[in-house]
Amino acid sequence: MLFAAMAAAVPAHAETLPIEAVYPAGSDNLAILNTLRMGSFNGRDGSSLALELEQQLRNVSVRGEAYYQIFVGGGGPRADGTVTGSAYSSVENNVEIVQETECVAKNDKGKCIEKRVVNIRCTRRSVTLTYTLSVVSPRGERLYSMSKPSVTSNLICPQTYNVAPVEVVIASLISNAARELRFEFAPAQVRTDIRVKEGTSGLQGAAKKTFKNGIAATKRNVASACKLWTEVDYLVPNHAPTLFNLGLCAESDRDYDKAEQLYRRTAELDRSERYATESLERLARRRKAEQQLAMHASRRTR
Repeated sequence: MLFAAMAAAVPAHAETLPIEAVYPAGSDNLAILNTLRMGSFNGRDGSSLALELEQQLRNVSVRGEAYYQIFVGGGGPRADGTVTGSAYSSVENNVEIVQETECVAKNDKGKCIEKRVVNIRCTRRSVTLTYTLSVVSPRGERLYSMSKPSVTSNLICPQTYNVAPVEVVIASLISNAARELRFEFAPAQVRTDIRVKEGTSGLQGAAKKTFKNGIAATKRNVASACKLWTEVDYLVPNHAPTLFNLGLCAESDRDYDKAEQLYRRTAELDRSERYATESLERLARRRKAEQQLAMHASRRTR
């Protein structure tokens, strides 16, 4: 959900380079913590939100390692942060009149020859989950707090079928809230397929053939593709698509400085190149995530 915009949409036929990236948590204060204690959650839906959030946080893993150690209830080891909150659901039903056109007369061939507008009495059902969350340090410092309503609205008419029960809608709202909160707590590791640039304008002969071979190689051997594009860059130093693709190679290797340099050169050569701009923005997020991971690791070694 949060990472849909991290990469440009990739058509089915396009060649891509896989980028395994870690993106930052919403909160720096939460991202640096190593241990969490799940405290009390108030409200009729508080316990359900607490369980969903606890499971989400237990499942957080970055580069093969569990991110948090989770404690539940009072007593036991001291935690870096104690998580408390609340969750309340409510349902509101309001009458809503909807106009529809219906046929009142047909000819002998079954074709409608007379219609009329009728008013249909429907119900607008709105299910709201209002939830809060707070995380405090062992010294009582507030590290994070939030309050948010989440609403699902459905128009239910006499001919509406497969209407989800209220209990199911509430459960879905709680699950969605827990997933959103998870991204506030910890960085997320995501694999995205970034479309490579395939333009050959400005290339001729061996350089053009080598560039195309690099495009084809992305399907089976990324390292080989990157090597071929390096050869093209030697032959034709300022070919924007080649520079962009080499930027992807450097980013894939986590060489952010080199990747940034290549993306900036691409943007300078082609001011309309949105992929380079998007890639620079992606790099900035990745650098922030690395800072969070470094702080997280430093606290673990204290």
